[in-house]
Amino acid sequence: MMSLSKKIDAMKAATVRGVVANPPAQRSLWDELLNFIYQNNIRMNGTPMAIYHDADAREGDWDIEVAMPIAGDPTPVGRVKIYELPAVETMACVVHAGSFATIGEAYDALAKWIDVNGYQIVGPSRELNLKMPDKPEDQNDPNTVNEIQFPVQKV
Repeated sequence: MMSLSKKIDAMKAATVRGVVANPPAQRSLWDELLNFIYQNNIRMNGTPMAIYHDADAREGDWDIEVAMPIAGDPTPVGRVKIYELPAVETMACVVHAGSFATIGEAYDALAKWIDVNGYQIVGPSRELNLKMPDKPEDQNDPNTVNEIQFPVQKV
């Protein structure tokens, strides 16, 4: 499992943030965001992602923001926000291919890489959905691919 760091450019995104019981429960946030995008004919121009605002894994009440990079200047409605996700000078990244059941191993490997290479985490993590399960509710689809990102700086 290879970990690396890279620069991430700023990007305009439509987002919905909420507190959910666990990561799979973010589906309700995605439904809300995608309904807004489709109803307003907004052009998506990037990889969908979840932003985890809690520093540590927890048993419940996860503060998650789902985000879709977009083009144009749509008017936000309800809980939908439109803003520019900031650029990140150094983002530690790892790609996880496999079911969501084993994604914790990728998080652990990335955390170890961050520590061994003398970095510290300086903001919320992002989980980019490079290839989603064929059925959104299937957490065991082995063909899922995600990129996990943590903004970091040298200690």
